[in-house]
Order: sequence, then C-alpha cells, then structure tokens
Amino acid sequence: MSDILDDETAAKVIKHIRESDQPSPHFQATMINFVYSLHQSDGDLDEIVLEDGEMAEIFSTLPTNPERELPYVE
Repeated sequence: MSDILDDETAAKVIKHIRESDQPSPHFQATMINFVYSLHQSDGDLDEIVLEDGEMAEIFSTLPTNPERELPYVE
C-alpha cells in the first residue's frame, strides 16, 4: 500500500474523476494517471524542499486551467 494515498481513497478519487464532467478526455486520463502514480508512490515526496512562502504561492494560484498547464508537462 502507498505511504501517500491508501487503496480506498485512491479508488474513490478515480471514481469521482471518471464520473465528473472533465474539460477534456486528455485531462481526465492525466488526472487518473496522477492519482494512480500517487497511490503507487513510496512516499518520497518528503524529500521535496519548499522555500519560505512557496507553499502559499502555489496554493494561491489554484485552481488552474488544465489546458494551460499542458505545455509545461513533458
């Protein structure tokens, strides 16, 4: 089991994404893959360092337009 996202929560999130009206099929598939990746993660997100004020800056810009975010995804 993941250290980040347990089985039941991952299944609920994926079900919600599938049943929700999403902006595009590409976005829906991306979100499902993201949730699955978190579910499979070993918890190494603790190793990511955030600078002072960075967390507030990130959250203040949400929610974002997923179509605008796509150019930044490799």
